[in-house]
Amino acid sequence: MAEREVFMDTNVFTSIVDDIQNAAASCVLSDEPLGIMNVMEGTDVGRKMNEILKKVYKTQDLYRHETADSLPRALLTLKDSMIEQDKIISDSLTVEKIGGKQ
Repeated sequence: MAEREVFMDTNVFTSIVDDIQNAAASCVLSDEPLGIMNVMEGTDVGRKMNEILKKVYKTQDLYRHETADSLPRALLTLKDSMIEQDKIISDSLTVEKIGGKQ
């Protein structure tokens, strides 16, 4: 069997995905504001701001999960699929060298 050339630098791709995962996993808001929320409960605006703050924290957890877990898993699946397609296509090609050095 002839030697196959690899055109996709999978290590660079994997490194980028790892960087995305690590950066997302480290994006954590401090819980400190949640501990002093009762200060703002005395006014209608304060109560509304507390609800918004709770939603921000809930959204932050979801965002971190999606970016640190789901997105990297999807990108690595995409990479594996691209490699498999490359293999299938290259295995189906017949290349004939004419003249020149071998």
